[in-house]
Amino acid sequence: MIRSQLAAMRAAGQHRLRVHIIHRRRPDTGTCLDSTGGNISASNRQNLTDLLRAIVDATFAEIQVTFMPIGENAAYNWSSWNEDIYQENWNLIANLRPIIAGAGIHYRIDLCNEAVPTSTQPLLLAYTQRLWTDYTDAFGKKDTCGFSAIGVPGRIAYIPQVYGNNPPYLFDFHFYRRNAVVDEGDMFTTAHNMMNQFGYTNQGWTIGEAFFDDLTAARTLREAIDSTGRTVYYLLQWPVRAPRIDFPAPTCPDASVSPPPVDFGAYIAQGF
Repeated sequence: MIRSQLAAMRAAGQHRLRVHIIHRRRPDTGTCLDSTGGNISASNRQNLTDLLRAIVDATFAEIQVTFMPIGENAAYNWSSWNEDIYQENWNLIANLRPIIAGAGIHYRIDLCNEAVPTSTQPLLLAYTQRLWTDYTDAFGKKDTCGFSAIGVPGRIAYIPQVYGNNPPYLFDFHFYRRNAVVDEGDMFTTAHNMMNQFGYTNQGWTIGEAFFDDLTAARTLREAIDSTGRTVYYLLQWPVRAPRIDFPAPTCPDASVSPPPVDFGAYIAQGF
């Protein structure tokens, strides 16, 4: 079934994928993996290896592998620093990296999904600062985009504090319009201007998340990319539709598109 779905997505024009490692210190749920001790089970490691092989066989060009700790493993939920959990999360990345690197496909690792913090998240800031130092000391930064960021000013403002004088070679942003007044293109342009003010003028971007097959996002992002001249290597979509009165409310708040999320025509039409 997975191979069939991958083939359908590839045939519809998608060339890249975002693969999430969702984990916490709890038994496997089928979606969330048990990362107790800083690794996943042997069967789950084999499943990850097989999934990456299927992606390669389907002739995808590139993947972004995203670590997504949830629950007690997510630093944004901490009320105080948790060294034990930090070590678990860090060791999970270190233990799975050889599987990712050995898959035979161009890849980037997102060390923690949407972890660039706001002013109210000092523990998350400390978490990203330390994880960035530990990862780059151990492995360098050629195969990582650091931490994906929600493309809003309150988070973008903290990017210099996360990376200090050692920024990644590539940044990953997620753009979702919140209303009809400020669209994804407006958000992109604001992010571009802020990043220029911080001196991040040479790095390219990826857009790791946007609404599923969305005409407005595709059009306004293309306009913003062209007007700013910012290099964007690719765009990936999340399987949730923008809120509209003609779409029923999703039964799952995190996804409203039945798998596989094949349609990508709105973005292809805009050159993504």
